[in-house]
Amino acid sequence: MNSMMAKIRTLLTVVATLWAGSSLAQELPARIALVVGNAAYENVTALDNPVNDARLIGDVLETAGFKVSFLIDATQAELNTAIVKFGRDLRELGPDTVGLFYYAGHGVQSLGKNYLLPVDATLSDAAELDLVGIEADVILRQMGSAQNETNIVILDACRNNPFAALEGLEQDGLAEMKASPGTFLSYSTGPGDVALDGLGRHSPFSKALAQAMQVPGVPIEQTFKSVRIDVVDETRGIQTPWDTSLLTTDFVFFEDPALVLVMEEESEEWQLVNGSSDLIALSRFLRAHPKGRFALEAREQLRANLDKAAQRVNETATPVLRKVGEASEVSDQLLFEAALASGHLADYEAYLQAFPEGTYAELARLEVAARETN
Repeated sequence: MNSMMAKIRTLLTVVATLWAGSSLAQELPARIALVVGNAAYENVTALDNPVNDARLIGDVLETAGFKVSFLIDATQAELNTAIVKFGRDLRELGPDTVGLFYYAGHGVQSLGKNYLLPVDATLSDAAELDLVGIEADVILRQMGSAQNETNIVILDACRNNPFAALEGLEQDGLAEMKASPGTFLSYSTGPGDVALDGLGRHSPFSKALAQAMQVPGVPIEQTFKSVRIDVVDETRGIQTPWDTSLLTTDFVFFEDPALVLVMEEESEEWQLVNGSSDLIALSRFLRAHPKGRFALEAREQLRANLDKAAQRVNETATPVLRKVGEASEVSDQLLFEAALASGHLADYEAYLQAFPEGTYAELARLEVAARETN
């Protein structure tokens, strides 16, 4: 009894993987972004615009097809957790995924290393910086661990140095970082320089970036060149954005209008199934968009519903486990459609093992016989 239930649970849990492996793959690679805006600092000078900047850039990224996770006024614990999850998501989505990290807020450098400051950061000695800040290289390591082709890191983190009075932290701005191939690094100003927070609702850098990103068909290198020109012009030469590209593939934020239409259609389909307990609808969405910007969320919802389906089998099956198929009709259909999606003999056999008297048992046997004949 317990072994059979465990087998059923296992079969249910892997259905999402079967769907993700369907041949009906989407043309667009997955795009995910972690966007951070830290402004309400508790122990150092608060900033006016990072939250506004994060919202602005995040909204443009969502329009460009990114699945955006917003993190506003994050503590050290919250920032660490979000970065770890971001790296895990990149690794799960695979090598074609585009990852983007954007940070607006305080940032400092020490001994050639850059640190992003959580809102709860407090510091009385430069030696404590490792304990209260987030080393920027951590983000690069998390993104690099996915071994995906395109990673973008944008740091608008050189506002003013809140620890300039501390010995060992007198230097302004951020230091130049080294990254692995496939990475594009952008700073709101040059190494060792200070960026402006802005007199309006947005920093000069984020405002220029949001505008440049929305020009369709422009390579990322040209996009940031336009940003540099606009910021230098607006700040009258006080601030010069700086970037370095180790990209080995081409990247544009907005593709041609036809591809934008595909993304809009995906969004409309997601609105219909988001939050649904309909396993079939979620599965079909994943089959159609296995690497889309909503794939992670859809997969999480499907897995949660699969766990519930497996629990219902446990709760309703009799001690002799008669008619397992009747115990969970939804799971019956889901497993059969998963076998149809893959077309593999082993998947039809797995269905029959779990549901020998299921709704689709005869059809499954016909498919098995056809494949054994061939």
